Amino acid sequence: MAPLRAMLDEYLPTDGDYTHALLPMFVAPFPRGPLLDFDVEGLDGSASLLPRSEIATREVAFFEDLLRECEVDLTDDVRSVLIAALGYSGPWLHEEIVDPDEFLREGLPFEPGTETLDTWRNYSARCGSVLLQRVDTVERTAPEAPWLVLPELFANGFLVSADHASATLRSYAVLLEHLSDRAAIEGEGAAADECLEVLADYACSYDLMAVMKVPLDEPFVVKTAERRNVRMDPKRNSGHQELVIADARTNHVTIKVDDPNVRLVSADAYSVDSVHYAVGPLVSRRNDQYVAFYSHDPDRDYRIRVEFRLHLLRRLESVSVLAAVLVASLTYALWDSDDLDVRTLALLGGPAAPSASVLVGREQSTLGSRLRLRSTSLLAGSLVVLVLSVFALYALRIS
Repeated sequence: MAPLRAMLDEYLPTDGDYTHALLPMFVAPFPRGPLLDFDVEGLDGSASLLPRSEIATREVAFFEDLLRECEVDLTDDVRSVLIAALGYSGPWLHEEIVDPDEFLREGLPFEPGTETLDTWRNYSARCGSVLLQRVDTVERTAPEAPWLVLPELFANGFLVSADHASATLRSYAVLLEHLSDRAAIEGEGAAADECLEVLADYACSYDLMAVMKVPLDEPFVVKTAERRNVRMDPKRNSGHQELVIADARTNHVTIKVDDPNVRLVSADAYSVDSVHYAVGPLVSRRNDQYVAFYSHDPDRDYRIRVEFRLHLLRRLESVSVLAAVLVASLTYALWDSDDLDVRTLALLGGPAAPSASVLVGREQSTLGSRLRLRSTSLLAGSLVVLVLSVFALYALRIS
């Protein structure tokens, strides 16, 4: 980051020569959900994460500034809903909540009626219909389904009755629909359109902030590390990861494979929810172990989807395939042999042992084991057929 004195000079005390400041800093946008093995370091070591409720309060303050440009006021009730929704950390819809009605009845201090629950769902559906037009991945977050935060709002005293909750959800839905109508009239890039884009983006991710000690007169680096789950397609050995590439002046993204037995077949950047290539990221280096993207275009896409395909090294994959072909050939030779005795049976069935040793070899990572699944399954199947053939031929032709 660039030196901050010019930006903070008007806020610094005048009674001393200060060289450092303790500041809450925006780190990066992160997907909503739990952080796994997360670590952040400033210039002087570890930093302290701000609570999500505090981050949500700052996000709502920014959203409210955008609303003022639209000459729209944010009521206290809707502000409370937004802070609770943007700070919501679970349980998650469609994953941990099977029955929404049961979730509400267990979390509320009273028993809501069926009509009341239907009213809340209808207002929430109106909110979701607006946000889903902006980002297709908000289907399980609280800004799209604000009924998720009703138990929290009742517990904290922001809501006092079912009618109060209904009126608050209705106000939230009316606000979003008003912004959507204005955005349709004023066009893309207008203030109302920007409000909805910001809220839809906050629904998918949140601006992680951390308090750290930073210098005022020299550039510094903030490092973050996080482990994310990657879902692999078992048929194509492919996966994808969504990334933000426009939260700094330039962005560098590297897709790297640590297992030396695995090669990176392809890695390309696409626009989110699109089959078209993303605008901005350029491939600066590519080989079988990693692909590096560099983006600096001011008009580049804010968020991209990197899709990649992995395979084992050809020589490793070919060992299992050749062993399976050998075992299948030996099985055919056993059944095709007219003069079969115990010695011939042992001679042709013996290679099962060295072929089986390929199956017990340990990979350097679980990723390598997963990529070997098809070839090892083929070899295992051929070995099973060979062993069964040996027993069957011994029983039918020799004994």
